[in-house]
This record gives sequence, C-alpha cells and structure tokens, in this order.
Amino acid sequence: MNKEKRRRRILDHARRIIAKKGFDALKLRELAASADVTVPTIYNLIGGKPEMLRFIIEELVERLQEVQNQSDLEDVEAAFESQIEDLAKLFAEDEDYYRAAFIAGDRSGLFEQSSSSGIFARSVQLPVEACKVAQSAGLLAGSVSAEQMGRQIYGCYRLARQDWVNGYFDLPGFRDQALTGIFLCLAADANPEFHNRLINRLSSLPVTMS
Repeated sequence: MNKEKRRRRILDHARRIIAKKGFDALKLRELAASADVTVPTIYNLIGGKPEMLRFIIEELVERLQEVQNQSDLEDVEAAFESQIEDLAKLFAEDEDYYRAAFIAGDRSGLFEQSSSSGIFARSVQLPVEACKVAQSAGLLAGSVSAEQMGRQIYGCYRLARQDWVNGYFDLPGFRDQALTGIFLCLAADANPEFHNRLINRLSSLPVTMS
C-alpha cells in the first residue's frame, strides 16, 4: 500500500514538472526532492525516465480509449461534438497530467502514423467510421472518401489538442477549434440540408485566437 502511494506521488510530481517545463526538464534528483523520496526509491518503484514515460503513456491511452468507446455514430454531427466535449471534460479533470502525458506521447512517437502501438490507427478509425455512416445516411455525398475525410477530421482534433497542450489557448478554445475544423471538413462534402446545419453550427462557435 505504501509503495503504491509513493509510486503515485512520484508520477504525480513528474507530470507536473513535464507539464510546466517539458520532458527535458525532468531530472531525477529534483523529482526526488519534490516528491520527498530518494533517487534509489524512484528507480526501485518505477525505473528511470524511459519507464516513467511508459507509465504516463499507458494511462493516457487507456483513458482516451474509454472516451472513444462511448461514441454513438448514428448521429454523425452529435457524435463528433459529444466526443470533443467528453475529451475536454476529461482533460479538465487534471490539465497538468494530460498536458504532460501528451508531451510524453508525442516525444515517444506514440501518435505517429507509423507507431507500432497502433494508437493512430485506433484514433483515426472512429472518424472514418462516422463518415461512412454519414455517407450511408445520405448526409455526405461521398465525393471525398470516408478514409480521407476521417483522417482530415482527426488532424483537426490533433492540431487543436497540440495547441492546447502548448498553452496557446484554454480548453474551451480547444473545443471550439476542434469543432470548427471538424464541421468545415464535413461541410465540404455535405448534402445541402446537412451543409446548412453545419454552417449554422459554425456560426455559433467563437473564432479562437491562439
């Protein structure tokens, strides 16, 4: 029990340092002093910086997957909006942790298309499937493939997330920026009625300035 508490405390302090100063600023001696443990204790309970990175990333992937699994693709517009809202709420629970985790994930190449972990493939699959559903329902014309549009939509989310991680804007800004990009992508291939609905939604979103 005490070992687990110390391990969690060490990881919490590590996340704060990464979130505020970046991964390169994480020094084990400073971390030990901050968490009120010794450097050997860090090695015994977690390991070095590579192992710390792995622990932080594994938890991030698990939480992101939980949000993805909640999505209902039947209403494509609501599905994307709900997912972005759920992600913003999740990040708001501990902004330092999520900023640190994304910094660690980007540093490790976790979100690259060639990542062996498959996180990119899993993340991009939801928007691809949502676009397929929208095409089947006649909301999207199909002039743009579901795969191409899904990847572009994921790119809009990813860019908004990176801007939030880097402190260019807050979580409401992340939400508005992500949804603006997503709705613009959908509008490019939407039928007239769906296009008008998306444009109306876009007009209600504030212009986010980074």
